[in-house]
Amino acid sequence: MVVATPAGERPQAPILVFDIETVPDIGLLQEIHEPQLEFDPDPAMAWRDLRIAAAAYKVTGKDFPPPMFHAVMCICAVFVNPETYTIMDGFKRSIPLTPGGTREEFLAAERELLRSFWAFATKHRDFSRVWYDSQTSDFRMSEFQRRKMKPVPVTFCGYNTSGFDLPVIEQRSLRHLLTCPIAEYGRETGYDSYRSRFAPEKSFDLFSYISGNSSLKSSLDVVSRALGLGGKMEGMDGSKVAQAYYDDQQWVAIEEYCAIDVLITHGVLLAVQKFRGILPEEDFREAAAHFEKFLRQEGKPPSYLRLADASQPFFQAARIDAG
Repeated sequence: MVVATPAGERPQAPILVFDIETVPDIGLLQEIHEPQLEFDPDPAMAWRDLRIAAAAYKVTGKDFPPPMFHAVMCICAVFVNPETYTIMDGFKRSIPLTPGGTREEFLAAERELLRSFWAFATKHRDFSRVWYDSQTSDFRMSEFQRRKMKPVPVTFCGYNTSGFDLPVIEQRSLRHLLTCPIAEYGRETGYDSYRSRFAPEKSFDLFSYISGNSSLKSSLDVVSRALGLGGKMEGMDGSKVAQAYYDDQQWVAIEEYCAIDVLITHGVLLAVQKFRGILPEEDFREAAAHFEKFLRQEGKPPSYLRLADASQPFFQAARIDAG
């Protein structure tokens, strides 16, 4: 399958569909809000004592803190080929937690996780380099035009990524004094920056697109199930992550939950691009077939196979020429 770029049209950047899982930075909450505790925490374990977080939330009156207080413990992603909408490769990492782990060790691991994610985000930045080189080699083009025609290194994509995931990644990266390797991401602040809702070629938030101007928002689970996809993994959700991680050390289960969210988000992306006319009928069918094959590929986790089975309504509908 080849979804050709129309002559003269700027090619789409590789699409990075991603999701994160976070836990409260309890040490930072305690430092900033100084909650009055009705118990004596174990000094060695205070950084992961959720009772301290609950006390801090009482001070603020909110149980969902701003992005800076969300420590990233897991990131999963897949790179999607912008010409075929097939999965090229992926990223799946989380921070293991041992009973005797320290806060310093966790923060060092978070810093490395974020650094690795930013590095992975630039992996396919030269995907359309041949096209750009051929365009800018025109001797009639001015230096100003050449500078304006820079390749977009990556299109970030997810569900509520502009409202949560990207702000958290940005602010936690700031906390660790990391440098973003995507120059355009950090330097551009106008209407066509990565932070702008009007630049979908750089950051395409499916939640914002599907919700539009409606005050009634639909969750990823609702949208994916409505499309015939399997929906979120049972037994885990965002509200359970902190306890599952800090108290039960279930980081493997959290990573699997995050990975499934990324995969169903990829399915939603295929449906949205078909609706927009970017994926013609035949190309949509082939992309959906590749998605199912990817889920059933030998060596994939059992949860991927369960998702493939539960998503049969989506894959069967894709095989039908609905015109």
